Amino acid sequence: MEKIKDVIEQDGLEFKAFKCKSCGEEIMNMKQLKSLARKYRKLRKAKEITFAKWGNSIAVRILREIVDEYGITSGRQGILTRDREGIKIVPS
Repeated sequence: MEKIKDVIEQDGLEFKAFKCKSCGEEIMNMKQLKSLARKYRKLRKAKEITFAKWGNSIAVRILREIVDEYGITSGRQGILTRDREGIKIVPS
């Protein structure tokens, strides 16, 4: 099975993957997968944010539509986790 690098279009997104010449199966490595994930986040209207200084800490303003969607209120607690990709905040 010989694999060739190919540009594939799906859901209006172009991405690179390896495609098997004999069966047509498409396979991605992690770099290609991360690139595709970034494109999907943009497609889902991921929001750009600005970090601000707040005392000795850094703060992030959360857009009203997200606050309303998740029922976030002042004083409510959440969980912050981090991984290789960045940080994730989950209201508790």
